Amino acid sequence: MKKLMVLLLAASLLLSAAVCFAQEPANMAELKALDASLTEDIRIEIWGKDGTSKPTSRGTIFTNFANEYSAMFDHVTIEYIHQGGYDDVREKVTAASVAGDLPGIWMAEESTVKSFAAIAADLGKWVPEATVKDYLPGLLSASLYDGDRLIGAPAARSNPVLFVNNEVLAEVGWTGDMIKTNDDMFQCAKDIYEKTGKPGFAIWWDTDLWNWESAVYADGGQILTDDGQHPSFGKDYDYVGAKYALRIQEGLKEGYVTSFYSSPEPYDQCTLALAKGDVGILLISSNSMKKRYDAAAEYGYTLSTYIQPAGEGGTHIVSGGSCWVLADSKSETEKLFAGGWLSYIASVEKMVERSQTTGDMMVTQSALDSEGGKALLEELPGLQAIYDSVPYLHARPNTPYWSEMYSYGVDKFEQLCLNPDTTDVYQMIDDLEVKFQQIIDDNAW
Repeated sequence: MKKLMVLLLAASLLLSAAVCFAQEPANMAELKALDASLTEDIRIEIWGKDGTSKPTSRGTIFTNFANEYSAMFDHVTIEYIHQGGYDDVREKVTAASVAGDLPGIWMAEESTVKSFAAIAADLGKWVPEATVKDYLPGLLSASLYDGDRLIGAPAARSNPVLFVNNEVLAEVGWTGDMIKTNDDMFQCAKDIYEKTGKPGFAIWWDTDLWNWESAVYADGGQILTDDGQHPSFGKDYDYVGAKYALRIQEGLKEGYVTSFYSSPEPYDQCTLALAKGDVGILLISSNSMKKRYDAAAEYGYTLSTYIQPAGEGGTHIVSGGSCWVLADSKSETEKLFAGGWLSYIASVEKMVERSQTTGDMMVTQSALDSEGGKALLEELPGLQAIYDSVPYLHARPNTPYWSEMYSYGVDKFEQLCLNPDTTDVYQMIDDLEVKFQQIIDDNAW
């Protein structure tokens, strides 16, 4: 924990130097004074991907926070509106941008934040400096654009973590804390298979291919060159993009790795397999951690969680989930109140409340350090792996087109899992490079 705090402090100091803060009135007292001076009412829409059908849903929590914030003012109303999933929000924001009628704030999947750079406000100008400095610094790694423009604030974030079924590992002489590297993970999976007949590791690439992306960084590579103009994981880069894929392919062929991509519900099936003790290891999102722990308990097993194992180049982890983006086209007054709302929901009280209700990650250091935050970690110690991952978070590709790229890539990696005996991994990586370059070129001016 001491090491974690030192790393977070260092990252926070670097972030403070990078983000340009404006000396704008943004604290609550000044916002109330500004509200009193208004002669016309202001309505700010927040477009999100989380529904409001359940009282404990994230969308309901955001709705409640919007209503509470609005009640503080006479002339300002903020309204949360569910717009569908991530893709739905993105499509509607794109259409609204063309029509010149953007919402004040919208929710973007973390890996797509940079695609909104042309219409996003610099949050360093509209969110109080104290709030920006309070965000866990690694969570901002994908939201800094052009070096110092902060165009995304953490909303509902998640990190991949290593889940292990303690009893399955113990049966073959392993514990989760022995798994420090990918070499360890695959060796443990082999031992499970050889001694129990069960596949040790279940592969899940996730919808944005973050397991492969993290593996490329962890093996010392990059997805794109620093300028974002060329893919950099294939033949000219020692096929760094193939290394993890080849290990998965080998495991699938030999039986110690399994996939559920032939199932109609592969995500549900791999998490169920872990809970039932049918596999020992699963690298997957930290979301729904308590549900996984509870499911395992129903089958007589216990789970533990750890940070994602290191590759040949060390520990580098890709974060996911959602970020808030603020429309730059809105008036200065609207942006001040929108920034104030982002600060309001980042307060310790609201952050802990949301985490208690939905299981969301606490995205601020003050919430993590609070009595409520500490109580949550005591209740479910497995959550600590999420925060232990933060100092190792890696910025995502420097391009606004990453979502288009990974959408193509996900299918390739699913096909690898479905056809491990016939897939040429090197050719697959070549195909990815060609496609990624085409996407970049097709969008060039």
